[in-house]
Amino acid sequence: MSEVCELFRRAYALIADLWCNPQDVEAKRVAEDVRGISHLLGRVDQEAAAYLEQFLAHYPPSEEEYVELFELNPRCPLYLGSHAFEEPKTCAQAAVSDRNEYMIELIGIYKHFGLGLAGRELPDYLPLMVEFLALTVDVEVPIRRKFVQEYFLPFLPALRERLVTLNSPYLHLLDGLERLLKLDLEVRMKEEAHHV
Repeated sequence: MSEVCELFRRAYALIADLWCNPQDVEAKRVAEDVRGISHLLGRVDQEAAAYLEQFLAHYPPSEEEYVELFELNPRCPLYLGSHAFEEPKTCAQAAVSDRNEYMIELIGIYKHFGLGLAGRELPDYLPLMVEFLALTVDVEVPIRRKFVQEYFLPFLPALRERLVTLNSPYLHLLDGLERLLKLDLEVRMKEEAHHV
C-alpha cells in the first residue's frame, strides 16, 4: 500500500471515530491520533489538516451536546439520506421511497466489497460510510469512485447547511472530510491516467 493510501486509510478511520459518540470511542486517544495524522496530512493538503485541527479545538463535546445534536430526536441526524429525501408518511411509502432505494444501493456496494451490515446502523450512517472508505482505500475499482461521487459527496451540502444553521464545530470536521474525499478522487484519477 502506498504511503498516500495508508495516510487516507488512517485519516478516514479516525474521522469515522470523530463522528461517533465520544463515549463509544477512546476520545483522548482518537484526538492524539488525529493530531498525528493531521501533521502528516498537512504535507499532502494543508487545508484538510487545518480543518481537522480547528475541529479538535472543540473535541470532545459533552455527552449531552453530542446526543442532542446527533442522537435522540437529533437536530442534525448523521444519516445522509435523511437530509436529502423526504420522510415517507406511511409504511407502504417507505418501501418505495427514494431514500429506501438509496440505502438498497449502498448495501449493494458494501456487499460488492464483501462487507455486510451487522444491523446496528442504517447503510447511510455517516461514520459507517467513512469507515467503508477506510477499509477500501487500497481497492482500485470504479465502484468505489462512484460511491464517493454519487452516493457521498452530493449528500454533504444538505448536512453542511444544517451544521451551519446550528453553528456546530462539526462543520470543521465535515470540511476536513470533504477535502479528503476530493483529494482521494484526485489522487486516484492521476494514478489511473498514469496507468493508461
